[in-house]
Amino acid sequence: MTTTVTATADPPTGTATPGTRPPRWWTLLGKDRIAAVAAVLLGLVFLVALFGPLLIGDRATRQDLAASLRPPSFDHGFYGLLGTDVLGRSVLARLIEAASTTLSVAVPAVACSLVIGSAIGMWASYRGGWRESAAMRVADVILSFPSLLLAVVVLYVFAPSATNIVLILALARIPVYLRTARAEGAELRSRLFVDAARTFGTGTWPTIYRHILPIAMPTLLTVATLDFCFVMLTESSLSFLGIGIQPPDISWGLMVAQGRQYLQTAWWIAVLPGLAIVLTTVSATVLAAWVRLATDPAQRWRLTLPRKKRQEPAASDGMEPPARPVSAPAKKPEASEAARPDGAVGEDGGSRRALEVERLSVDLRTPSGTVRALDSVGFTLDKGRTLALLGESGCGKSMTAQSIAGLLEPVADVVGGAIRVGGTDVLRLGATARKRLAGPVLSIVFQDALTAMNPVQTVGRQLGEPFRIHRGLSRRQAREKAIELMEIVGIPEPRARARSYPHQFSGGMRQRLLIAMAVALGPDVLIADEPTTALDVTVQAQIMQLLRDLQAERDMAVLLITHDLAVVSERADDVAIMYAGNVVETGPVREVFANPRHPYTKGLLDSVPEHAERGGPLPAVPGSPPELSAVPPGCVFQARCPLARERCAEERPRLVTDDGTGRAVACHFSEELTRV
Repeated sequence: MTTTVTATADPPTGTATPGTRPPRWWTLLGKDRIAAVAAVLLGLVFLVALFGPLLIGDRATRQDLAASLRPPSFDHGFYGLLGTDVLGRSVLARLIEAASTTLSVAVPAVACSLVIGSAIGMWASYRGGWRESAAMRVADVILSFPSLLLAVVVLYVFAPSATNIVLILALARIPVYLRTARAEGAELRSRLFVDAARTFGTGTWPTIYRHILPIAMPTLLTVATLDFCFVMLTESSLSFLGIGIQPPDISWGLMVAQGRQYLQTAWWIAVLPGLAIVLTTVSATVLAAWVRLATDPAQRWRLTLPRKKRQEPAASDGMEPPARPVSAPAKKPEASEAARPDGAVGEDGGSRRALEVERLSVDLRTPSGTVRALDSVGFTLDKGRTLALLGESGCGKSMTAQSIAGLLEPVADVVGGAIRVGGTDVLRLGATARKRLAGPVLSIVFQDALTAMNPVQTVGRQLGEPFRIHRGLSRRQAREKAIELMEIVGIPEPRARARSYPHQFSGGMRQRLLIAMAVALGPDVLIADEPTTALDVTVQAQIMQLLRDLQAERDMAVLLITHDLAVVSERADDVAIMYAGNVVETGPVREVFANPRHPYTKGLLDSVPEHAERGGPLPAVPGSPPELSAVPPGCVFQARCPLARERCAEERPRLVTDDGTGRAVACHFSEELTRV
């Protein structure tokens, strides 16, 4: 058996159902209460700034010395709610008038700097060469002067006015957007979709507008939202210093400046405009985080997730925590007992059990509701043995590994079952206790060796980090340990190459380094999540042999996740076939591959091209795994099963164990398949 069942990695969790219409922005905003409150406050401020001056007339400048320094009260009408200043002017009316002035400075300044800086930055990064260098040097010159100091100098020379303040602040903030847009454009211009657009003859500005701007826009809008706070505070500071907005015009900063000498006798004159500045800037900051997610198609789905419900207290030992109801509940057996191979007790009478997963259930919060990703998954793994998780993409293999390693995303919740590592249920441990297990007891090898390693740290430092964290070694001692590990996994010239960075190694060498990092502290259980992905055949064989040698030397239990049937047949001792978040068959590899008892297992094995007739079509399992939100109530494989009957649509098959062989299968008609 030399071919593989090819499939991609498991799809990201929480994505919307294909074909559904993306939610409107106001729907997304309504799901985030804090962002919604911030948006309402900002909306009120803008409405007051736009229409307030038209409604209040001259109330902001009308003086009444007889009403001087009246405190906030309901006894003096609407305009007396917030009190009066030293000249008897309504503080409420002046706040409304000042909002218009403050925003008339902040909004145009941010808009001008955003448009000009972004356009120049993207153009310079796309064209490169002297244009990029010239744009960056001009930005460096402007940034060398602090914005507030530059504004003070210019406004001291020229007459202070709202127009001059807008121009100065816009000029001072252009480099911020220029540098941000340039960084985004420099990273995107080397992407293949940009090269494809250029091969079609697309011009510079159409390429920027269609392909670069949409991706860079979320970052630019976030910067603009935060910059709005900075510009507003800068204007307030200038007005406070007396070189900003000049009377008879009024701004929040000028109100604070005029009321600071009355703080002890009339606190409301300065405190209320200061509070308006704080509420507006905080609201804009909160809204910036929401804008960042809402404008990014790759992250927008997170805003559609239902709120996480308060979990019930953990059940006592020996009892399963209550699970949330799902669309297709089904009674499941004690799957852990069904998957236990022989040899659980060593020759000395001690337990050989390294990992035990018992009735593990995981829910995912998605835009369409909560779905069951893992449904009562169970298996056991002994020291020195290799258990392979096999199945198509989206069947729950990586989700199971992430649950064991404690790497589930916040949208995933473990709602039932137990995960025992060395007899300890890790699901009941606190964060600190679980961290102590990461490395000495449980470790993981990731499939993407390039992104799994820090690109700006040497490999020697990364390999030595586990020793510094768990054993308290010095930097020099940890480096020596790292060199020893590199020798063990076959890295040539380890002492010299320990100073190299990950990108200076080939794919196979990086995978060896990941394995070295994972086995550094001699873990009892090693999770290998597709360790041979994107490697050629010869390198795959070397990596798997390295894992086998380290396993034999350290008596590790290895949980192997792969799509490669050849790797499973040659390197694994036992196999667990997963489908739609369920374990449908388990047992020794040789017996399962020689005599599959579940139609899905047989379909996977028959899909190997060697079993096809020359010139005939390649055999394949028809259809695809069901969506998590549409798992059938009966057998999860019924829609693709050639043996499906009426019973399959009504009753979920149990994982039944054959005590004689240690095999288990979840199929109503497994005996019929065996006879065939």
